[in-house]
Amino acid sequence: MNQYNWKLGVVLSLTTALMWGLLPVSIAPVFGSVDPITITYYRLAGGGSILLIWIYFQKGMNVKANFTWENLPYLVLAVIMIAANYYLWLIGLKYTSPSTAQVMIQIAPMLLLIGSVWLFKELFSRKQFLGLIIFVTGLLLFFNNKLATLFDDLNSYSTGILLLLFAAITWAIYGLAQKRLLRDFGALELIFVILMLASMLFLPFSQPHQAFVLDSVTLGLLIFGGINTAVAYGCFTAAMHYWETPRVSAVIAVVPVLTLFFGYLQQLLWPNLLPPEPINNLSIIGALVVVVGSSITALSRNQKAL
Repeated sequence: MNQYNWKLGVVLSLTTALMWGLLPVSIAPVFGSVDPITITYYRLAGGGSILLIWIYFQKGMNVKANFTWENLPYLVLAVIMIAANYYLWLIGLKYTSPSTAQVMIQIAPMLLLIGSVWLFKELFSRKQFLGLIIFVTGLLLFFNNKLATLFDDLNSYSTGILLLLFAAITWAIYGLAQKRLLRDFGALELIFVILMLASMLFLPFSQPHQAFVLDSVTLGLLIFGGINTAVAYGCFTAAMHYWETPRVSAVIAVVPVLTLFFGYLQQLLWPNLLPPEPINNLSIIGALVVVVGSSITALSRNQKAL
């Protein structure tokens, strides 16, 4: 590991957070013109293709990718889970809103933490437990005006919440499989392989020709989805190389707040792209509390275990 360069780590972490914060606001307007399967295919294939170029110019032929029968089951699991995650998150976004999608997906790192404690015997500290409680409190505050009816009537919004929860679960399983695969693959190489293989799962059911008849704005947003995927994962991987992982995770935890901010800007500048977010002041406070809980949990690694 190279000596930490915290300034570069901060820049890369913030870039990742900006990309993920902007993603739901930029991809939601595409729903009216392109079906979710095709959007997911373009995101995965586009992101993987850009990562291939990135890897070539960064490493040339000096790549780390050791395919074995031993790691094959983990690779298959990772590909299936990331494919499910991308699709479920997108459908969940379609049925809810950008901020809801990014708040709900914050459950994924919490599930990954719990899974790591269970499978890899990692420690779970008192501060992490406190962060988890704060995180759950933030979720309750965020959904304050919807809790009473969220599951009383299984409408499109509650269906979206369930899909986002399943998306978080699939991402956590992917993360656990990735931990094992990183013994045999470089981080960027692994992400490239997983994205490209996952895109192949969607290709038979996608309709790539839909992109050929889009107006310039919608086409630009679709292309940005692929660029966003590559830049976010590439910067995230590089950030962990230059800065401590808990600090990177703490910076990335601000994603829901950034999504709220970008949604506000979108309503000011392009109000016809998306309907306004159905949230109140307590929901905004809840999103902030979710960020605090996620950050405390991320920064409390290697503390005294419970």
